[in-house]
Amino acid sequence: MKMRAAVADGDGDDDGAGAPVQVSVDPAAYRDWSALPDDLLLTVMESLAIPDLFRAGTACASWYAAYSIARRARIPIRDSAPCLLYSGEGDDDPSTATLYSPSSGDCFRVRLPDPPLRSRALVGSAHGWLVTADEQSNLHLVNPLTGAQVALPPVTALHHVESFVDEEGNIVYSVDESLGPDDPEANLPEFEELADREVPVEYPAEKLRLFMYHRVILSCSPSAGRKCVALLVHRPDGMISFARPGDERWTHINRDTGYTDALYNKNDGLFYLLSFDGSICALDLSGSSPVARNIVKKNTQWDNPSKYIVLAPWGDLLEVWRLRDFDEPDEIPECSSAEFEDRSDKWLTEEIMLYKVDIDKQKLVKISSIGDHALFLGFNSVVCLPTNKFPMLKPDCAYLSDEFYEEICVKRHNWREIGIWDLKSCKLQSLGDVESLHAWRNWPSPIWITPSLN
Repeated sequence: MKMRAAVADGDGDDDGAGAPVQVSVDPAAYRDWSALPDDLLLTVMESLAIPDLFRAGTACASWYAAYSIARRARIPIRDSAPCLLYSGEGDDDPSTATLYSPSSGDCFRVRLPDPPLRSRALVGSAHGWLVTADEQSNLHLVNPLTGAQVALPPVTALHHVESFVDEEGNIVYSVDESLGPDDPEANLPEFEELADREVPVEYPAEKLRLFMYHRVILSCSPSAGRKCVALLVHRPDGMISFARPGDERWTHINRDTGYTDALYNKNDGLFYLLSFDGSICALDLSGSSPVARNIVKKNTQWDNPSKYIVLAPWGDLLEVWRLRDFDEPDEIPECSSAEFEDRSDKWLTEEIMLYKVDIDKQKLVKISSIGDHALFLGFNSVVCLPTNKFPMLKPDCAYLSDEFYEEICVKRHNWREIGIWDLKSCKLQSLGDVESLHAWRNWPSPIWITPSLN
């Protein structure tokens, strides 16, 4: 007796290529999925959505073996949309991460390699990889789906960081911090004498990561080895440094301004850096020395909004400004619990402003809509997707996660702003049932990531 399995190749064409492929399988010969030929197994696995693929791995031992082969084969994921990755409120395992997909409504769980997820700070994501900082404040790249992990140069390999051991045997970092002209504190009277002067500041090893790293941008998947460039935006004042996997030190790029975000454009091989004042610099790291070129002049003195840069699918370069304000609670109950006090404050998005970058005219053109597209904003590299490919995503909306690092570093367990910002109504909407059914912890701060097995 033979059974016939129908497997779609999933390319969506109308030329018959997407029609089910009839495969004859003899169950007497293959009593478990792990015994199927690799090419047939991979064909089956390629047809599964990511949540289904990971659920298949938990069904039984033979399905787990099949699933493991699929993970090692680095199956390309078609039409993937970002998931919210976080540590679940009900998870006992500190290494387990929950991923929620707003494009499908599914949740699934994965286990990260050591160090445990709850001991890490999340400071970036791109190409399916997280950028995390461990309790020694050193950066690691980790793919939560495959478990692959790559170390970046240690924090002491930055040009302005040194370490020593205190009297109690603890590692302490000494950081030369300068208050440049773009640092908001530099304009305060009490800091005038410190402006543009290096000031050593000491941090316990576990604390430095909360202040040092603003965000990390990757040029490609770290699985590409030395082809991958990690661009680090860091303290003080949005300085930039870069490194490749395998480097021993970070290379500092000396600029006369600080940066808040960046993107990598694979079409021209350049990084585009967005400054606090709205100016943009193109950075070429392909040669023996960095080459930077200013392409958009300063557009504002206003450094309050969080600013993001994104290359839209239709080809425009966009700046996204996220204005937030402090929502002071009406009443703060008397409580001596430090964790309760840590949760009392709320910073809320009040407005999101969109600008098309006109390089030729050297100006920003305000726009009111992104049409049938959705943005994903946070510590992740910004994603802009057409919603016609993902019917469950809401068009003309921004899916938000919290990246207000000043608040996160001071109050690790504070409330996190996560939801859907409607660009038309200017209101924040809930993500839905996931908030009650699969609630998140506030540390590490949840982050958007686009799943990848590469």
